[in-house]
Amino acid sequence: MKKLLLALPFTLALSGCGSNVDLVKDGIMDFNQTTTLGQALDNWKSCKETDWESFETDNGASVVQFTCKHKVKNFMEKTKGYLSTEEQAKADYLDIVANVQTFQFTLNQDDTFQIDNVQVETTWADGTKFNDSQKPVEQLETAYQNELNFNPAQLNKVAAGQLSYTFQVIKSRAK
Repeated sequence: MKKLLLALPFTLALSGCGSNVDLVKDGIMDFNQTTTLGQALDNWKSCKETDWESFETDNGASVVQFTCKHKVKNFMEKTKGYLSTEEQAKADYLDIVANVQTFQFTLNQDDTFQIDNVQVETTWADGTKFNDSQKPVEQLETAYQNELNFNPAQLNKVAAGQLSYTFQVIKSRAK
């Protein structure tokens, strides 16, 4: 997996103080140096809830994790609305109640860090869940562009039909 090293603000590198979460939130990404990682993720309009936490793995690696619970309700309702009444009655695969995206950053010994992992978990009303890995830098770029992951304004009948089929396939693979 390609890792992206981050440049840290000068004051943090000198002082050495602050939490691991602060270290990551105050970091600047190489692909976008206009704002801090924390400013981009904390203000991402796609998230209805966010959370930051820090933990250590069994082998002693320090990890900072950002979690975004995406806004999905209006998107799913609008998608369903494009279907016929008959299709809507069978469209339990569009009854998505949660889509949670988790970004994990590992801290290096030299007080830099890297994005290592992005996972997404989709949950349906019946409790079915599907987990998948995503491309870390691509997902961060979406956050930096402040784009909605589920944008109802971008839906039309064709897109809704395609998404309906996609979610049907995904749910059939879920456990």
